Amino acid sequence: MRPMHGSMMDAAGSRPDDLGRAHGRLAAAALPDAAHPRRLPWPMLPMARAQAAHSMLRQVAMSRSAQGLQAAAALPTLAFDPQALQEMLALSSAVAQQWMTLQAQWLEGLTELGQEAGELRQANTVSKYVDQEMNLVQQSLALVSAQSTAAARLMENLQVNLAWWLTQRTDPPA
Repeated sequence: MRPMHGSMMDAAGSRPDDLGRAHGRLAAAALPDAAHPRRLPWPMLPMARAQAAHSMLRQVAMSRSAQGLQAAAALPTLAFDPQALQEMLALSSAVAQQWMTLQAQWLEGLTELGQEAGELRQANTVSKYVDQEMNLVQQSLALVSAQSTAAARLMENLQVNLAWWLTQRTDPPA
């Protein structure tokens, strides 16, 4: 996107045909584009996003079901194996430490955000005030996004590591 300039007298930021070109681009985005066959027209995006989410959730559910069956078959035999119990405790400890680190990062981010929000800045125009407030909103969203992604990544890593560990413990050596 083109940067916007703050003065109505700033001719570098606007051209007489901007509105017409914007309408043309909007209409073009609503139609299929042969130059970009993988890019969907924007009216189809909600359906495509829902289909992608459904596909991902189906794959995750199938994977978790297979891992659950594997764990159900393996855990009773591993309950009496002291080596397996020791490895499981080590894995649990590592996961707990990572969750505490994630929680600490969340609290640090909230603290920084709160401190910045508490700084009363002088805004002598509405646009500067709105810019400052939107900056805080963007930082909040970035914090939530980063923490959500990190939590999902940690959960996925735990699932993969647990499945790998169970496979190593239950499959006979070749």
